[in-house]
Amino acid sequence: MSAARQFGTIRKLPSGRFQARYSHLGKQVGAPNTFATKTDARRWLSSVETDLARGDHFDVSAGSVKFGVYAMLWLEERSLRPRTREMYESQLSKWILPDFESASLNDITTSSVRSWRAGLLKTHLSENTVAKIYRLFRTVMETAVEDGLIRANPVKLKGAAKEKVHRRPEVTFRDVVRLAEVIEPCFSALVWTAATSGLRYGELTALRRCDVDLVTGQVQVKRSLAFVKGTGPVFGPPKTESGERVVSLDPTTLEILREHVDTFTEPEADALAFRSVKGSPLLNRYFQPLWNRAKRKAGVDPDTRFHDLRHLAGTTAASAGASTKEIMARLGHSTPDASLRYLEATAARDVEIAAGMGDRIARELA
Repeated sequence: MSAARQFGTIRKLPSGRFQARYSHLGKQVGAPNTFATKTDARRWLSSVETDLARGDHFDVSAGSVKFGVYAMLWLEERSLRPRTREMYESQLSKWILPDFESASLNDITTSSVRSWRAGLLKTHLSENTVAKIYRLFRTVMETAVEDGLIRANPVKLKGAAKEKVHRRPEVTFRDVVRLAEVIEPCFSALVWTAATSGLRYGELTALRRCDVDLVTGQVQVKRSLAFVKGTGPVFGPPKTESGERVVSLDPTTLEILREHVDTFTEPEADALAFRSVKGSPLLNRYFQPLWNRAKRKAGVDPDTRFHDLRHLAGTTAASAGASTKEIMARLGHSTPDASLRYLEATAARDVEIAAGMGDRIARELA
């Protein structure tokens, strides 16, 4: 009786090591590495045969595609906002491809990723910027797992994707009043609306007359303004899928915005509500010097960013009793993580809470 035919073939190389191969779906598949002994090669073939029998086979040769090729294909297939695409292209070309462009997907190891990240942290990049770049790398490789090119994602360093939340200058509505008073009159309503509506800068500067209902006080957030290198001002969708929304304005803001539109906005329905003095889209690069000058004149913390007005709007909504879900809807957040930070008690609010607790305790003990 003849012996059963063995799965795969083993060949001894001139180096003395052994190469293992097997046939699958009409093609020859080789082991990702050679073996010191024939027994080791046979053991590897046996594990592959077992995986095939239980439907858990993984073709390691699929991951031979170069990371640079796959990353460019990944980018090409994504529907991204122009500014986001520009940012991803920059992060890939400057910080990821120099180390991994010519590496095969299945040759990228967690160890090599750890060394790469350690190198980035020694550059001028901040930890939060490195975390952003790391997340892009992780996302690309996770897609490779989904595509069946690699079995597991090697970009899996614990805590590497998490950004540190730095405490920002605490902006008050007294600051907002001063800023709105000293900045150019045509931008006063922009400052106030940002601090109460929570719209992002790009969302505010993309608003048209037709997006603002000056009777009901509702603002339709449908698009965002961004600057794309080589193209110029570009209007696209809001930052997140939840960014397209309706935001209600408080009576004070509505009156300020109504006066602004009547005074500074052209009569056409598609006229920009906020624009530069010359009538062009109000890009951040144009507005930033005016903002910096207003901060100096108003005497507010020089580190205050325009985006901190959005934070003020979020914390004010939380103090008014808004739930996490309501804050997410108002600010256009796609996940609760960003909204939860607005529910953190400020120092001033904590004092109020402590005082209220003291009053209640006193009443119970009286």
